[in-house]
Amino acid sequence: MGATILNHRRVAFQNTRFTVFADHIAAGALEVLDFLVVAPHCYRADGLTGVAVIPIRQDLVLLLDRYRHPVSGRVWELPRGFIDAGEEPADAALRELAEETGLACPPKKLIHLGSFMPDPGILSAHVALYAAAGCQPGAGRLHDEIGIEGSHWYARDEVKRLLRTGAIQDGASCVALYRYFAALEDGGTE
Repeated sequence: MGATILNHRRVAFQNTRFTVFADHIAAGALEVLDFLVVAPHCYRADGLTGVAVIPIRQDLVLLLDRYRHPVSGRVWELPRGFIDAGEEPADAALRELAEETGLACPPKKLIHLGSFMPDPGILSAHVALYAAAGCQPGAGRLHDEIGIEGSHWYARDEVKRLLRTGAIQDGASCVALYRYFAALEDGGTE
């Protein structure tokens, strides 16, 4: 099988944050007429489109209780969001932390945990992951997002249990938390 070739791209839908493409692709004798690609409107050359951040205070981790319309249910997840045009990923992480939780973190206490691709089979996106150590109350959470039902501080062992049992299902949250706990075990944070 040869390389995948894009024969034609059609915009199927577009809003302020995403463009959905229906691509006609081929690889050798195989072809797909309407291969779905969801592409955030990204302004960064490195491909980063969003951030997720772990709020940490002492030995506690904050998880958001959110209702997510696409899955018709509530999920535990970390604060996260898009990187705005011209914004650095670390600044976006601190902004999302403040907007979704009302917490502040000194920039020097922001720990970079790499990035990941949420679903490279559909999404053209990379998410930068961070841990915000030493969170303190800030200016207060914005109340302009649909779905944030509340939040809860958990001990690290309880978060690990929630990961093991599948109570945390969100991909960005799982990857960030596993990387953070692995870094702690390796002595690489705090």
